[in-house]
Amino acid sequence: MIKRSLFGAALALAFTQGAFAAQEMPPHPLPPRLISVSGDADVSAVPDRARIQIGVTQVSPEVATAEAAVNKVVKAYVAEAKKLGARDEDIATAGISIQPEYVWDEKARNNKLTGYRVSRDIETRVGNLDKLGDYLLAATRAGVNQVQPPVLESSKADDLQNQALVQAAKNAQAKARLLADTLGVKLGSVHGITEEGSAPAPQPMMKAMAMRGAEASDSGNADMGLQTGEIRFHAAVNAQFEVAP
Repeated sequence: MIKRSLFGAALALAFTQGAFAAQEMPPHPLPPRLISVSGDADVSAVPDRARIQIGVTQVSPEVATAEAAVNKVVKAYVAEAKKLGARDEDIATAGISIQPEYVWDEKARNNKLTGYRVSRDIETRVGNLDKLGDYLLAATRAGVNQVQPPVLESSKADDLQNQALVQAAKNAQAKARLLADTLGVKLGSVHGITEEGSAPAPQPMMKAMAMRGAEASDSGNADMGLQTGEIRFHAAVNAQFEVAP
């Protein structure tokens, strides 16, 4: 009887101590107070290379005729590009497509085959921007009938993009500090930061092609009124800073 009483007392004491321990547990920590900001920055640089994307399309009743005409233009352009200093590895001419051409025959109420459209794409890497206009003029001389705006690039693109990212992070930090000072609180450590996508570089400014004549210059860039200008590398971040207690 005495043993049972002692066991009951010990059990009651354990329950009592557990209840006190549960009451003494610290409350759940409050979520951190945060300042959320965005930062962005641009870094500009003079381009030092470019990619030219051009093409030639011919339509003929016979596939072989259209294909031969297209191949003739491609070969003529490649020869002109090599005269300007392009290497084999700078020129890609593998893109080709052949599509049938139809017209609607109202009398027969169906499509009538009229010929075939053969197209080839050419991409050229240009390492000397002083000759960029010369490459474009060489393309038109060869018979190319599709020309896209040149894509300007920099050999230091990775470093320039990283510079823009660093400046964007500093811009976000400066905004957070400004808000903290304005609100009379102390800025704490970084709680989180994410990078947003970068903006594409702008295309070069291009004027209408001038007519070649007795007063034509020796520079294709001058003849075309081609100005490469600068390319821009943009970076943006979203950041959260803790408000220090």
